[in-house]
Amino acid sequence: MAKMTKSQIVAHVAEKTGLSRRQVASVFQTVADLAIKELGKKGPGEFAILPGYVKAKVRTRAAVPAGKWINPFTKKEEIRKARPAKRVVRLTANKALKDAIS
Repeated sequence: MAKMTKSQIVAHVAEKTGLSRRQVASVFQTVADLAIKELGKKGPGEFAILPGYVKAKVRTRAAVPAGKWINPFTKKEEIRKARPAKRVVRLTANKALKDAIS
């Protein structure tokens, strides 16, 4: 099965629920806006994208200091630039989704 585009997902949900495509697209946009609000700097940092299936959490990736390292492919020593700590989103699948996949 090929991956579905956003418009295909909207059309499929509209067909299954009896709602119009515009209503389904509005629901998806509302969920996306809520996720941005919840995962933003002032939000709690956790949001259930699909309740019972997928959860998103904000984590802080540690800063990486500048220094020398060995490239595992070329085996040459290279100089790495320092990278500051940053916030990243991690998605985790809940048990119901994991069981459905395996």
